[in-house]
Parts: sequence; structure tokens; C-alpha cells
Amino acid sequence: MKNITLLTFVCGLTFAANTFANDIVFQFKQIQPEIKKQLEQSVSSNEYWLTVTGKELQNGIDLPLSASNSFVRVAPKLIEKNATQTYIEPLNVNALTLLPKDGVMTKGTFAEQVFAQKEMNDAGFSDGSVALKVKSNKALQTLLLQTKQYLPDDARYLVHVKEKDSHAILNVNAPNELSNETNGFELTSLAFTDQNIKVTGISARLKSPMQRIIDVGITNNLISFNEQLAYVGAINGLYEIELQVEGTLANSPVKRSIKIPFVNVKQTAKIDANYSFTELANTINASVPLTINEPGKFSIQATLQGSNDGKHFNAIATVEMAKMFNSDGNFNIPFNVQSRYREYRLTNVVLKDHSRLLVLNTPKAL
Repeated sequence: MKNITLLTFVCGLTFAANTFANDIVFQFKQIQPEIKKQLEQSVSSNEYWLTVTGKELQNGIDLPLSASNSFVRVAPKLIEKNATQTYIEPLNVNALTLLPKDGVMTKGTFAEQVFAQKEMNDAGFSDGSVALKVKSNKALQTLLLQTKQYLPDDARYLVHVKEKDSHAILNVNAPNELSNETNGFELTSLAFTDQNIKVTGISARLKSPMQRIIDVGITNNLISFNEQLAYVGAINGLYEIELQVEGTLANSPVKRSIKIPFVNVKQTAKIDANYSFTELANTINASVPLTINEPGKFSIQATLQGSNDGKHFNAIATVEMAKMFNSDGNFNIPFNVQSRYREYRLTNVVLKDHSRLLVLNTPKAL
């Protein structure tokens, strides 16, 4: 049995969407294994991020740390100036300080290294980032990040904290898909690896494939929203839930951020199980009816099996076929065969919507 992740499905669909520019039939050289769509995903986080203003950064912001080695990155975010121009205030890493919140310099707490914009750019960060590498002999502490540089009050900055070797790992299990007919996304589980960490607060936001922020609420792991999601499938990208989780460990604060991607799904087409077979010279043709709810290009992959006693079936061939449908119609799937059987059936059936990059719910056997 072959397990397929969310991203694998999306990548495979993208490839197929390019391959099937016209109606195409492809017979695999070997029988293909069953494709089992993975409905759940597991994501973990040892990091958190927040957006602050220039004024907040000058006044100082609290950064809870739960590891002795941490990496703090600060990047300017685009803001509108005079309603027409985008403006970025450059950062001077030498103006940044990271000290214990109580103002007492604890031995062994310091920024071990600083990285200016050029060094960060050379490392692949082209967003104007600067960074501090923190090394401390204390795992649990809160440091104050502050700049002596003048910054506009309304300038916005991303502060991203990555805590290497932290035991405060946030683990989330969640669906890969959400039905278009529902207005809620329920997390299967949310917990820290360290069970001594008590979750004290969770906030959530939902980002559309077009980067629009959708207002949501969260109660008991159920993330609810008041509008129907507009984009079906992954053709425009994925929806993404971002969680900000706060907790406490030994009376010290712990923060984590995590992103959960998912596909908004809809049954845009449905296979009718009343299919039939036609035998030709060296071909078995399977005629599979398809009910169309939304027009588009669809493909079907299926394995033909044959039996002479109605009990024991042998796999003969796997074929994938793509076709454009504007209304209800049929897939007429030709299987090239070397031997004949008294009866046939289709198994390992997968139906894909290439117009929306979507794997549709389909019975595995017809």
C-alpha cells in the first residue's frame, strides 16, 4: 500500500495537469499499487514569531526562551507610505540588545554572534533580516529585545525566534482536507512534548491561497469561521491556519507558532458504479459513467482485474486516462491485454480534478 502526503498529491496533480493537455491514455508498464490518500497530517514547532511596531521595538519586547541555544531573526515588513509607496526602514544589528528582563546581566547570557543584513542575505534571507545567536546557561528565561536605533512608530517588523534543542516542542495533528460545506476546522490533537507545560492561551488566524486573512475563532480545538471558503482545490495554493500558542513551564512563559496547511475540497464529479466492459481484439474497454457537478478536466486511474471463477481475481493492467467534461459523460478506458477472463472488475480507482488540483473521494473498487 502506498501512502501519499498532501504535498505529494499536489505535486503529482500539477505534473498531471501539464501532462494531460489533451485527452490522453497511459498504460503503466507495471501494475500500480493502491494509492491511499493520507487524511491526517502531523506538524511540530520549536519556534514562534510575532509582528511588532518600531515603537514597540524601541521600548523593548519580551522574548520567552526555553532553550540554551536560540536564534532570533528580525526582519522589516512592508508598509504603505503616502498610500502609494512601500517603505522599509533598514535595521542596524549593532543597535539591537538582548538582555535579561530584570536588567541583571546573568553570567553566560549573551548574544554569541550577530549577523548583519549582508550576512543574512548571503545565507538566503533577502528580506532585510538581521539576527542574533543567543547562548545561555539557562534554558528557561525571558529576555528583552530592544533597539537603540530610531524607527518610525508605525513601521512593522517580524521577530522570529527559533529554539534549537528545546524540549518545548508543540505537536499538532490535523486533517489535510476540509469539506467545502463546513465552517469549521477541528484539530485532532494539540499538545507539548513536555507534559509539564500547561497551555494558557491559543489564538488562530486563517490565510487564503490569495493571502487574505479570514477572521476565525477557536474553542476546544475547533477553529470556526463565518464565511464559506471560496477557493476549491489546490490550483491557487493551500489554505493555511496559523496558531499562536502560549503556555507556562515552571512559572516561566513558553510561546510557539505553527502553520497548518489544508485543501478545501468539494465533490466536483462522481463516478457511477454502473460501468460496463467491451471486449475487442487485444483490448478490454471499460466504460465508466461520470456525473459532473462542475465542468473541468478529470482523470481516472484504475487497475483491471480478471477472474474465471468469480472468486480469485488477477491484476491485468493499470491505466490512467484524462478527459475534459462540460457535462455528464463516460470514461472509455482501453486496457491492452494478453489474456482473457470470464469476468472483470476495476480496483484501486482514483479520480482527480485537474482543473482545481483535487483528489476526489472515490470507491477503491467498482
